[in-house]
Amino acid sequence: MASKTRFTHAKKAVRKISFTGKLEEWSAAEKISFGDGRVQPRGRHATVYTLWDDNFLYIAFDVDRMNPRAKVTRHDGEGLWLDDGVEFLIDPMNDGGEYCMRDDIAYHINLLNVVYDERGTGEKKADASWVGSAVHEVKLKTDADGVTTGYICEVGVPWVELGITPVEDRTVMGIDFCVNGTDDETGNYHYFDWAGLKLFHHPDGFGLLELVSGPL
Repeated sequence: MASKTRFTHAKKAVRKISFTGKLEEWSAAEKISFGDGRVQPRGRHATVYTLWDDNFLYIAFDVDRMNPRAKVTRHDGEGLWLDDGVEFLIDPMNDGGEYCMRDDIAYHINLLNVVYDERGTGEKKADASWVGSAVHEVKLKTDADGVTTGYICEVGVPWVELGITPVEDRTVMGIDFCVNGTDDETGNYHYFDWAGLKLFHHPDGFGLLELVSGPL
């Protein structure tokens, strides 16, 4: 397994997340920030927060993006990743690999809160017939003039889905956080991610997430 170059912590929360787009609930969470290297208005930037409790791993994406757009409205709809939205991939056992294994999962969630979810197969092509049970909500961000400036996506992934029992200061998993969309000028798929992967479904390249104490 390749050495990890990214590392973050998820603190334990004492209350459930409300999924109303209120980032005040995430104020005690450790933040990670990354962007696509472009300047506004074409540029995009993301801040990601993680928390956990006995039932869920919580993830929040705060994405800056002028005039985001999406059109896919069907679960597992083809090309959903071309819409503005987020993606995260989890290797619960942190066992790495060239391709995602059966314990590894990935979620794409677009601006319309529609999901394309898949589970690894041990081969290059993932299993998109798998249906996950994560809860998630997307809220738009607007400025004083009512112009959409980005969005907030909040997610709760059940531990039962990940197949592990969380233990603070002991549970470490592989993870990557991504932002999807298309280039404004070319219309081509354009993404950026925390781990800097050229191939998303490559657990050896994921960063690490450790569960720690630290209630809100």
